[in-house]
Amino acid sequence: MSKTKFRYNPESLNYEEVELGWQGYIRKFSYFIISAIVFTTIVLALLYPYIKNQGIKEAQVDIDSTKEELISFMRELEEIELILDESQSRDDNIYRAIFEADPYPQHKRGLGTGGNPMKYDKYKNIAHSELVIDIAKKIEEIEKKLVAQSRSYDEVIELIKTKGEILHSIPSIQPINNADLTRLASGFGMRMHPIYKIMKLHSGMDFTAKSGTEIYAAGDGIVEKSDWMSGYGQIVIIDHGFGYKTRYAHCSKYNVKKGQRVKRGDVIAFVGNTGASVGAHLHYEVRKNGKAINPVNFFFNDLSPEEYEKVIELSSKPTQSME
Repeated sequence: MSKTKFRYNPESLNYEEVELGWQGYIRKFSYFIISAIVFTTIVLALLYPYIKNQGIKEAQVDIDSTKEELISFMRELEEIELILDESQSRDDNIYRAIFEADPYPQHKRGLGTGGNPMKYDKYKNIAHSELVIDIAKKIEEIEKKLVAQSRSYDEVIELIKTKGEILHSIPSIQPINNADLTRLASGFGMRMHPIYKIMKLHSGMDFTAKSGTEIYAAGDGIVEKSDWMSGYGQIVIIDHGFGYKTRYAHCSKYNVKKGQRVKRGDVIAFVGNTGASVGAHLHYEVRKNGKAINPVNFFFNDLSPEEYEKVIELSSKPTQSME
């Protein structure tokens, strides 16, 4: 039986229990989607020359074709179009929904024939001209849909690649070694400020530790700052991309430089007591699009359900922050 894990939901900014971690979930669906895309693309690729070869072209129009044959061919085109429309529906409502992407714009799908209506005049003097013109229009419409769907699938493939980057980049571990969960001193929310003695929003979490304790990058990213910052003392800020940034404050010294690329788990600094601090500790923040959010929602890579419940309990206690 698989181990129950938690995952972070970027829509609700909450920590949710799942059977598979995000990596397993995305990998499973990525394989499914890629297989579906490849299969559909092959089918459409096989149908396309059939449409072209069977299409009504000026040099290929057989004036002896019966009305029944033309009607039958029109029905075949309509069936092909239904298959293509179903592919478009799955694209918008399944593939793109999984990756939180908007549906492919309808105007890019090129619905309708458009263009110069006079181009069909060349068919007016042949047998069953109205039916032949309808078939010509249908072929053109299907061609446009095929091109648009191919471009849409290209975007979906890029979304799959990007989602893989998100999995590595989103902060998802505790920033210091806290296996026994005893180092959590203060959680996110309104807390008593240790210096000013007033209730104030504590925009992160405090972890107690001896000076010199290693601090780890919570996710892949680029070091935006490793310098002094008012209130925070010596701080490291990592830009993880996709709107996410993490802050590691009150450090004693740095192990990275501005512009350096880091991986999740890399040692980036060491615990200290610099800035507005009343004791050696790490003040840790997670920010999404500039807004501070509760870091407890991001410890889903190294906590069991029981451990997570304990962290929630500890972080919700109305303790004084260490700032």
